[in-house]
Amino acid sequence: MKQKDQMTQRLIAEFTENYLETLFYFCLKKTGSRDEAEDLASDIALNIIAALNKDLIPTCFSAWIWQIARNRYSAWAERKRRYRNSTIGAAPEDCELICDDMSVEERLIRQEELSLLRRELSFVSSDYRNILIAFYIEDRKIQDIAAGANLSEGTVKSKLFRARKKLKEGMNMARKFGTKSFKPENVEFITSGNQPMGIPWSLLKRKLPKNILLEASNNPSTIEELSIELGTAVPYMEEEVEILVNGTLLKKAGDKYITSFFISDRDTQFAVYQVHRRFARERSEMIGTIVSDTLAQIRNLGVVCNDMSDNTLRWWAVIYLTDHCLARSKSYTIDYPEKRANGEEWGIMGLEQAELPESCKIGHNGTATPECVFWFYKIEEYGLWNRDTAMLPANVLFLGDVIRNSRNRASFSTSETALWHNLENRFAHVDSAGNIIPDILVIYNDDLCKIKRMWNSHPLFEKVMDNIEITFDETMKILRQNANPILHDQLAYCTSMHMLDLRMITIHDEVSSGRLIPPKDPEHSKAAMWLELER
Repeated sequence: MKQKDQMTQRLIAEFTENYLETLFYFCLKKTGSRDEAEDLASDIALNIIAALNKDLIPTCFSAWIWQIARNRYSAWAERKRRYRNSTIGAAPEDCELICDDMSVEERLIRQEELSLLRRELSFVSSDYRNILIAFYIEDRKIQDIAAGANLSEGTVKSKLFRARKKLKEGMNMARKFGTKSFKPENVEFITSGNQPMGIPWSLLKRKLPKNILLEASNNPSTIEELSIELGTAVPYMEEEVEILVNGTLLKKAGDKYITSFFISDRDTQFAVYQVHRRFARERSEMIGTIVSDTLAQIRNLGVVCNDMSDNTLRWWAVIYLTDHCLARSKSYTIDYPEKRANGEEWGIMGLEQAELPESCKIGHNGTATPECVFWFYKIEEYGLWNRDTAMLPANVLFLGDVIRNSRNRASFSTSETALWHNLENRFAHVDSAGNIIPDILVIYNDDLCKIKRMWNSHPLFEKVMDNIEITFDETMKILRQNANPILHDQLAYCTSMHMLDLRMITIHDEVSSGRLIPPKDPEHSKAAMWLELER
């Protein structure tokens, strides 16, 4: 008898020294919860030690231990399954309240079931969710729910049955949220037209709406699918989607939602860039030659009122000539194909964040009225993105009046002097005689027409246009291959927006060739700024 006791104690010691830690990790892998793993491991250990204390000496100790572990886990899993089916799978009229005399183990299982129930409720649409919450969480009767929702009792039971089935399926699966749930992606937007109400930009400031649009781009998705991909509960997702639909950025197709405009993904952007680059060298060379051949004629029109260098003038001419060629392309349009619900007409497209071989970001902005506009190109590279371009409409109109009427500093009223302080040594300066000298280009509308006619008559102009037409067609072909058919009516607009990248590509080629030199003081550079006036 004493020998058996010694054997029992030796086996218990071997078990605690060599198996307990491994047993815990077995339980952790099976349960996925540290707390549950500890409980299950304790249960298995107690059963093993109890069996050994009954003088049971197993023939193969290791196999015996793992057989008990598997048996106890199976029993644990079966209890969870039975409990889940009894609470979620039962008909509404069969559901009973949980008894107060549950064991600790049963209470832990009940706690996890409630956690799973809450998780799944966050992925159920409002039609079903409200009924589920009323029945399971608020303990309301079918009759009361039907009366409150203005539905028949049969309809409520039917919805409850279908919703309960969805819940049960969801609770039995491991939810896998998409990468956007923990790693939001970035998408940039470019627009055209006027947006006096602030839409779409007011809707695109946060990561969630951006990623909703990105996920639904070319990918019709239900509210539930968007919720799982972005890791956001359905009640919050429903609100966000409704805002985007009202803002005309999402449209509904059946029970799914799709972004109402084209978002160019990384692969599309790379394919487009390769097309643009394939035809770029010849195109840039021709544009540079046209500018070189007409630069003196442009200067002779009087657009330069100061000591501006040919290089600074060339910055404007190269970009503006590229824009002029694009605008004359037979398919080019920045007019959006549909009017917005609020009566506005504006266009938008998106660009998923992509690291292209070269930056192509350049903007074109204007301030004031058609009779007097301050224009500038916002250029991402060469330090020309964050330079001072802020000129209020009142300042623009005042500067236009001063230039148009050759006004002297002495003629300014008190209020005009205040306006002048916002312009002096930023966009214009005073000479020793008190005359106002613009530091930016000043181009009258009729002179701009003369410049365009100069370019149009150049022997290389039509060759540039042929190059652009081929590039446009090839670009649209790529977008057509990558766009959902529902968005095909927008492809001329989206292709036109992509074609604006030719401006920056041309600038890069001009700088590489040495014909264009980056400003030495970009912060104060007046390159690619001009005042456009009507006589």
